[in-house]
Amino acid sequence: MIKKIGNQCFARNLSQDIPHESLTTELFTSFISTLRPNVPEVNIRRHDPTYHSSNQTIKIGYLTNIHGRQNVQRQGIVISGAITYAINKINTDSSLLNGRKLELVFNDTNGTTIDGTAAILSQWRQGVVAFFGPEDSCEVEATIAAALQLPMISYKCADSKVSRKDIYSTFARTHPPDTQIVRSVIALLSYYHWTKFSIIWENTPQYKTVFKSLTQQAMAQDFVINSDRSYENYYDCCIALLPCCRSAFLDIVEETYRGTRVYVFLGKSYDLHRMMLVLRMRGLFEKGEYIVIYPDLEEEYIESQSYKYINTRLDLPEDEKRALNEAAQSLLVIVPSPPNGTDYSDFEKRVHEFNAKPPFRFKEIAFGNIKLKRHITIYASYLYDSVMLYCEALSQVLKEGLTEYNGNAIIRRIIEKKRYLSVRGNWMNIDENGDVEGNYTVLTRKPTPDDLQIKGVNGSQRPAFVMWPVGNFEYEEHMNRTVLKIDGDIKWVNNNPPLVEPPCGFDGSLCLDLVDNRREVIAGVLMGILVTVAIITAVTYRNWKYEQEIAGLLWKINLNELMIDSGAHPLGASQMSIASQTSVESRFHNNQVFTQRAIYRGAFVAVKHLKPNRRSFDISRNIKKEMKLMKELNHDNINQFIGANIEPNSVLIVTEYCGKGSLYDILENEDIKIPESFQTSFVFELISGMTFLHESDIKFHGNLKSSNCVVTSRWVLQITDFGLHELRANSEIDFNVGDLYRSQLWKSPELLRNCMIRGNQKSDVYAFAIILHEIMAREGPFGLNEYYEHLTSEQIVQMVKEYDRDEPFRPDICLVQCQDFVIQTMQECWSEKADQRPDFRTVRSKLKKLRQGSKHHNIVDGMIVKLETYANNLEELVDERTGQLRDEKLKTEALLHRMLPQSVAAQLMRGEPVRPEAFDAVTIFFSDIVGFTHMSATSTPMEVVNFLNDLYTLFDSIICHYDVYKVETIGDAYMVVSGLPERIGDRHAKEIASMALEMLESVKTFKIRHRPEDKLQLRIGIHTGPVVTGVVGRTMPRYCLFGDTVNTASRMESNGEALRIHISPQCRDYLVKIGGYLIEERGLVPMKGKGQVRTYWLLSHTEGPMHRRESAPDDLLKVPNFIYSSNDNKKRNAMGGAGGGGFLPRKGSLIGFKGGSNLHLSTTRLPAFHRLKGLDSNGSLRTANSPKQ
Repeated sequence: MIKKIGNQCFARNLSQDIPHESLTTELFTSFISTLRPNVPEVNIRRHDPTYHSSNQTIKIGYLTNIHGRQNVQRQGIVISGAITYAINKINTDSSLLNGRKLELVFNDTNGTTIDGTAAILSQWRQGVVAFFGPEDSCEVEATIAAALQLPMISYKCADSKVSRKDIYSTFARTHPPDTQIVRSVIALLSYYHWTKFSIIWENTPQYKTVFKSLTQQAMAQDFVINSDRSYENYYDCCIALLPCCRSAFLDIVEETYRGTRVYVFLGKSYDLHRMMLVLRMRGLFEKGEYIVIYPDLEEEYIESQSYKYINTRLDLPEDEKRALNEAAQSLLVIVPSPPNGTDYSDFEKRVHEFNAKPPFRFKEIAFGNIKLKRHITIYASYLYDSVMLYCEALSQVLKEGLTEYNGNAIIRRIIEKKRYLSVRGNWMNIDENGDVEGNYTVLTRKPTPDDLQIKGVNGSQRPAFVMWPVGNFEYEEHMNRTVLKIDGDIKWVNNNPPLVEPPCGFDGSLCLDLVDNRREVIAGVLMGILVTVAIITAVTYRNWKYEQEIAGLLWKINLNELMIDSGAHPLGASQMSIASQTSVESRFHNNQVFTQRAIYRGAFVAVKHLKPNRRSFDISRNIKKEMKLMKELNHDNINQFIGANIEPNSVLIVTEYCGKGSLYDILENEDIKIPESFQTSFVFELISGMTFLHESDIKFHGNLKSSNCVVTSRWVLQITDFGLHELRANSEIDFNVGDLYRSQLWKSPELLRNCMIRGNQKSDVYAFAIILHEIMAREGPFGLNEYYEHLTSEQIVQMVKEYDRDEPFRPDICLVQCQDFVIQTMQECWSEKADQRPDFRTVRSKLKKLRQGSKHHNIVDGMIVKLETYANNLEELVDERTGQLRDEKLKTEALLHRMLPQSVAAQLMRGEPVRPEAFDAVTIFFSDIVGFTHMSATSTPMEVVNFLNDLYTLFDSIICHYDVYKVETIGDAYMVVSGLPERIGDRHAKEIASMALEMLESVKTFKIRHRPEDKLQLRIGIHTGPVVTGVVGRTMPRYCLFGDTVNTASRMESNGEALRIHISPQCRDYLVKIGGYLIEERGLVPMKGKGQVRTYWLLSHTEGPMHRRESAPDDLLKVPNFIYSSNDNKKRNAMGGAGGGGFLPRKGSLIGFKGGSNLHLSTTRLPAFHRLKGLDSNGSLRTANSPKQ
């Protein structure tokens, strides 16, 4: 019965498509089933995961190495008490397994695969449902466990092959495989940015596996492996008397040290000592440029033996011991983390206690009366953790209704746990393969603590240094990586970690040769010094020049250069000058104003004399800076400040001389008639000058009035007497007239109320409003000449200053005869509240209507432009005639474009020959009218012409919405092509097909003018194929198509039916490729010269009408429309052909266009129309007297 079940299992697995390793597992199952013919039925049924045993005891198997001689690191005699301690703890807690107990079955495998295989089979026969172990190689044992579907949890096996869950589905381990330490190595290298390193590894399976894993993970993170070298085991070589019985590290270091700074050593600790001595003797550790990283795969870290990484031999000479101690400063060791906390000591005691109990009964080692306790290794914790993990997973499986025989479910629960707290106090991570990733620590050389108990040496040989923990590796689950956390100090040789690469590169190629580049370096330094000196000199000179300009280099005038004119000059129409502060500082005599005039460097200038009110008056630096700014001002409406002469008791201000005098005197002079254009010019020139002044560094005028606005000889208004407020305020004012208040009529109310304010931009806007009123009314400020003549200037100033009425006192707007927007702007500018007054840019926009129709800023310029306009009248006339000629040329070109393609017409107009051109694929459209011959015979020629013109005008209005070219119309034949002369890819078939469908729809509603009851019968044929094009003939050249494609297209039309579109198979293939059309097969049709041809009907679009272009090309809209009527013919005959005269062009050019006038053409030279019924044998068009097909 057992054999039968085994054979069934074997046959079932052979029928499945499974890997070779899984097939091996099933073969083991079949083989195992045949080993015991007398196994009870219950042992067979327990393979069923749903089978529930009534037995309250769960047997677990323990595979250990107690007496094996092949592995000196056998652990059974040391750690076995850990499993019985765990079982005892589980059994004493009835809540863990729902009252069920664990029973231990153990076997000594002697560290061999054969004994291990026998042991696992023996335990299985005894009813064991879970295995713990074995210690060393576990591949075969894990295969058997997978075949039995029973869990196996190893506490010491480091074989990386069993990590594959697709084969070893019931295997897990609490001992990290050797490859897990690679994560910590990568984390250490990343922490110090050692992205380039070399690997030295022992050529054994264990270290070779770790080397491969390290290489793969390093390359995956873009690390660079500078070199890798392997070496043979020194003792194995010497025992076998092989040539490798010598230290290989001398050669390895000599070959690699020039191209690396970081070594990762994979080997035994005694080989590490040899490697460190070679590096030390080579002098590589002296400057701290090299570092060695040693992942320990051999043993656990024990503080009392932490000196072993530095030296383990006590018989070494003192020089070598000292060398190893110094070299250890450049060594970092990665080891499994030591226990965390004091609870682990209690655990070790319990393991000792249970080692002595049944079933093991291990005795302590005794030397006479002295008993020595065995050291409990780290594997005891791994064994204990494996049992506790199994217990927790089994408890979950039992709660889920499964049994202890379901090994896959138990291992899955362990993997799903992902993390657990080890008995050592460290958190351990479980990966998806069931491997524990371990917890590792970094060691560095430290002085031996005084309280540290050193084992293995006597007191006189106590080491000076040990390798001590300085950091731990932690797994970041969200980043899926291991990171290093340093919590101690590392004493580096040069106080800094070694660099991954020297600054000059490993070969020094990244640094410049100081000897060869000394001249370049010196030249660079000198150039830098020269540039620095030049910059300092430039800055110094600039500052000096600026100070000189301020001090008066630009604006200071020597008195000897001024020739003061002793006479007084009236400011009349012929000789007027600027009247600065006219009513305050100028002299009045019979209403004429006089000013000081002088000659400076051969030109007249205006001179203003200021007398400081103190005897010792110094021109401050701010005044000098202001004079410099005034000197730099340059604007058409700003009176140019030329300079100043500074004397101890006087200051002469020299400005540009203006021949027409001040605006005040011009307005007061009744003999001067000022037209409206002059008024507008004055207003906008004043606005322009004030806008420039406000946006300059001067910021504001402060004393704007009509007497401070002067007019040049070209009648350009300029603003003067701005700036120098400090100098004017400290000068004496001599009034010959004594009218102080008259000078204040232009000041704003806020300045009158507070004399400490020198002015601002808003006060300038107020003064502008007063001046605007003066210009428009010409009655003086506030209308003093007429309206307010009974008031004195003092009274007016007081009324403006003491505002206590509903309306402020301002000039009367009744005196002003101007537009409303001017008055409104005037009132806004003299508003009582300064913040409500607009700026000058706003004022300009408000008054811009004054300048409508005038494009010039000043009066004289406008006059000159008018003269120039009259002089240029002839030139404009020539331009007009030239434009007319150009328009006629464009019309001629448009007419030519109707006869030939634009690209061909352009070549002909340039005088270039038009070369024939071949096209691989175009689509040709032919149509004619069924019954046209009968209609022509029963209609007058003029009715036929009008009928064809109406029809083809309709067709022409359709084709302009598609990318097609109209080739010809002869009689009732209409020919269109797409795909030439401009190539459009495969789109030509779609353009012709959509155009034909739209034409067919339009024909259905077309009404014949002289036979409205008849329905037009249009027949259409389409074909796609290659053609050759060219222009033939010199007189009336034509753009012709040659090739069999033209012939075939004509055949498609002539063999078609009325109101249907007949297409060739070639055209049908293009339309199917493009898609969107409904096509119906017609069948085989006999065609002349073609035989039987399978043709098709084009019915419609598959989804409504196809979109077309919205409008015709622009060049077609410029050509006039041609319309024929009997009345037109009579008119032309009466006029003797005087209208358009000449000849009637071919009918293909009769296209309707928008716009233009009607062009009447004579029909006296109208050629006879011939119906197009075929083509010549070469495929060209046949017209004239071609025989009918």
